[in-house]
Amino acid sequence: MGAQAITGAFKTVSMAVAEAEAGILPISERHAHAGTRLCVNMQTLPKTHPLATLRVRETRRYLSPLTKLALAHDVVIERMETIEPYALPPWHRHMVVKYGSDKEAAVDVDTVDNVTETSSMRQVLIATSASARNGLVGMGGVVRNTAGGGAHDGIIAKYSITFGLRDEQSAYTTEPEAIAMVLRCMPDGLRHRCVIIATRNRSALQAIAKP
Repeated sequence: MGAQAITGAFKTVSMAVAEAEAGILPISERHAHAGTRLCVNMQTLPKTHPLATLRVRETRRYLSPLTKLALAHDVVIERMETIEPYALPPWHRHMVVKYGSDKEAAVDVDTVDNVTETSSMRQVLIATSASARNGLVGMGGVVRNTAGGGAHDGIIAKYSITFGLRDEQSAYTTEPEAIAMVLRCMPDGLRHRCVIIATRNRSALQAIAKP
């Protein structure tokens, strides 16, 4: 009836043809999608949820509907993205973000306007980049200690890895991860220094400024 009301078809038209014309999925596919959503929701419950401790266990005598769903959608749970139901707390200290189209001005930009020459010499400069090519998404970063010098011009760390497939990731989503990885891998002696992060992805900077 719903497909006939949408398309205005005659009563003699078969249900399969009417559903296809109306863009309505068959009943079997709708049940499969509902089962998939239920299985994903059960596996990604918050830790504070009373049903989070329940696990689907396989028994020999009887297979429950949840067990059948878990076996039908046997996937790696660790690869599922956990989306928290809350935003960043307002009392959380945000990063100072400045961006512009002038590359020379971006090189000379500072986190504080009244930075002295001594403090500027103690800064840590980080450059990150992410790109997609040949179906893969990669990211890299370089950490430079301005007070270091030496044979490598103060470069103390750098990396370049393949983050994932282009069907699953993009250069936009990879850029914040590149910044986060550099900050996680910084040496302990540089954690209390003034850090400046430079990237060419303006969308990532806007997302960091207003998460």
